[in-house]
Amino acid sequence: MTLAVIAVLASTAVFGAIVLGHTFFNLKSYSVYYAQHTPHKPGIEPVLMELTENLFWIYTPDIDGIEYDFDGGNAIYNYNYQKKTTPWLAYFSNQRYKYGSENLVFYSFDEHFRLSGARDKELGKLDPETVDVEEVKREIYRTVQPVIDAQYGPLINLQWLYDWVNKDKFN
Repeated sequence: MTLAVIAVLASTAVFGAIVLGHTFFNLKSYSVYYAQHTPHKPGIEPVLMELTENLFWIYTPDIDGIEYDFDGGNAIYNYNYQKKTTPWLAYFSNQRYKYGSENLVFYSFDEHFRLSGARDKELGKLDPETVDVEEVKREIYRTVQPVIDAQYGPLINLQWLYDWVNKDKFN
């Protein structure tokens, strides 16, 4: 092999790595933006899922009353809606989501953001069939909406790739 061929192969490999790295960074960093525009089944919440799963990657602005926690699980706390306690939304590496309401009721969601359990700190375990899931999701959105609103669109829009990569996750 000549030196010129080796140089071309090396530069092609470097260019490929840069493109792949940028694509990965783009899909992670703008995942909340993409999730807002992706097709999904009713009941699945791509925005909430991506917000917490990719909390380390997305824009996490300094918002009054909002705190982020990256220890153990990715969590967002909103001190602006505190009653008995501070409401929070968290994602754990076992692909489970948890929401703690300001009224000391804790909700668990599976990997598709379907309610899998509920527990009232004072009353104990709640029957998931009696929970108004849509109301709980409205509470969750109210809790994390300032962070969602702070997200912005990418310079290079890869919505088509995001949709293709996540088609099974949200459908």
